[in-house]
Amino acid sequence: MKLRSRTLVCLMLSIVVLFLLLSCRKKTDTSDGDSRSDAVATADTSGLITVRFRPQWLHQAQFAGVYVAHAKGIYRDYGLNVIIQDGGPDYPAAKSLRDGDSEFVSLFLLTAMAQADEGLRLVNVAQVSQRSSFMIAAKQSSGIREPKDLNGRKVGLWYSDFREIALLFLQKNNVEAEIIPVDWTINLLLSDAIDALNVMRYNEYHQLMQAGLDPEEMTVFEMADHGLNIPEDGIYCTREFYNFNPKLARDFGEATMDGWLYAINNPEEALDIVMDIMRRSYIPANRPHQRWMLNVQRDVILARPEMVGKLEESVFNTAKGMLIDHAGMKVPVSFREFVANAVD
Repeated sequence: MKLRSRTLVCLMLSIVVLFLLLSCRKKTDTSDGDSRSDAVATADTSGLITVRFRPQWLHQAQFAGVYVAHAKGIYRDYGLNVIIQDGGPDYPAAKSLRDGDSEFVSLFLLTAMAQADEGLRLVNVAQVSQRSSFMIAAKQSSGIREPKDLNGRKVGLWYSDFREIALLFLQKNNVEAEIIPVDWTINLLLSDAIDALNVMRYNEYHQLMQAGLDPEEMTVFEMADHGLNIPEDGIYCTREFYNFNPKLARDFGEATMDGWLYAINNPEEALDIVMDIMRRSYIPANRPHQRWMLNVQRDVILARPEMVGKLEESVFNTAKGMLIDHAGMKVPVSFREFVANAVD
């Protein structure tokens, strides 16, 4: 009896192990171009295809088009069930694509292109911004009026790869500054612990004003006005995912831009949606700041109305040249490979 019982138990355990092995879906590295078992999106019982989106930062009006497309049913009209994930420093967007934790993310253009050197080929399915919002800000009281005045000064730059264009700006203007790594705060500039700080027009620049600095009290160097107009935000997926799901990827990009156009035309409704997702995510927010952010995003999206949602080849080539010449990019990326809706 004991032998029979042990045999029966072993048989049952074998069946369970076999079931688990068959149920598990193996994930492999996407950098070698081999297909993953979950690369092909499939529809759920409602007929919608579920995909996941991760913003590159915390929920805010910078990504209003996604939230609006979700809340107003625009994604559903395209046959998509979109799960909006958290973003920010704890959830790096590019890593999320690499690990297969997201199908779509938002990234800066330079960041997305540079991923090729890390073995991650990406596809731009929508170029959200058409003008750079990147700036370096300083107090007028510091005596900084021109780029050369930054020589020998303490310049705060973010830890991340977002700093690349600021370094290029300093290099282009023959500035040798003391680079101070900073996190996402304006306090070092407010307290005069540093002389200048990288900021985004839609975010930290307005935070400085909310903290009491008038625009007339600040000197700002806008990258767009200094020959470095590389637009930031775009929507990306992996080349592998795109190869298996080209229409789905393009639909996600188009639906997101539809969401942005709705948000631009209905700003207060869009702000309600943004504030709601921020509250539900326990992110401190004030409506005036989010309104400023949405207004700036409107301006950068519509900076070139004929190019809404698209990345122009000349802009791509400029960004590529910067990465090769100044950042040591080793893996070339072609425009046709990088852009879903290539426009000459």
